[in-house]
Amino acid sequence: MSVRHLKQLMTNPVQSHSVEHLLSEIETDADHMRRYLIEILTPAGAPIFSLDLLALAAVKRHSSTTTAFAMMVRSWNMVIARALLRMHIDTSLRFSAAWHVNEPHEFADCVLKGQRIDKMKSREGARLTDAHLVELHKESHPWLPDVYERLSGYVHFSSAHFSNAVKSVCAEEAFTMELLVSDQDLKYPEYSWIEILECFRETSSILDKFLRRWIQSKMSPESS
Repeated sequence: MSVRHLKQLMTNPVQSHSVEHLLSEIETDADHMRRYLIEILTPAGAPIFSLDLLALAAVKRHSSTTTAFAMMVRSWNMVIARALLRMHIDTSLRFSAAWHVNEPHEFADCVLKGQRIDKMKSREGARLTDAHLVELHKESHPWLPDVYERLSGYVHFSSAHFSNAVKSVCAEEAFTMELLVSDQDLKYPEYSWIEILECFRETSSILDKFLRRWIQSKMSPESS
């Protein structure tokens, strides 16, 4: 056990076994993503495509987000954990956009050059806005529209941050409100942490699916 983790245990309550189990699975998912990059980039003589570089960027962001997310959950910081989940959804959705355009490598080129994805169009002519990408995935991930909308309030300063600063409200007789200014969000029960962790894993599965699709496509005879 590291010194950092010992300090954390001294200052924070320990998350439940179920929460820690899910965190372990999330960290394993990140390891799998990094292995995908080895499959994509390292075969001797394999060409490097723009989509390879976009995959590299997506996996790098996924890896960084996973580490930060796990730290926030273990330190009971729900506010930033939710903001990081929103970022994580953004990574998976925007990488998947390459499969909804006529020319995926041209799409990747444009993204790598700094062009905005929400200004580009799908093969059907729809703008690749985040809202449209959510719609494209909601059949296989029914939770996505509602979660995406709620989490947007955690990325931008909003009423969501006031709600997290309220510890309790009592309306009996005289109205009273207990406020909290802390980096810990201990009022959330175990199921709230499990919910956000399961959403994180589900979001990783979207990125996982499209990374594997690219590996299969790149390794097929038609791509050589």
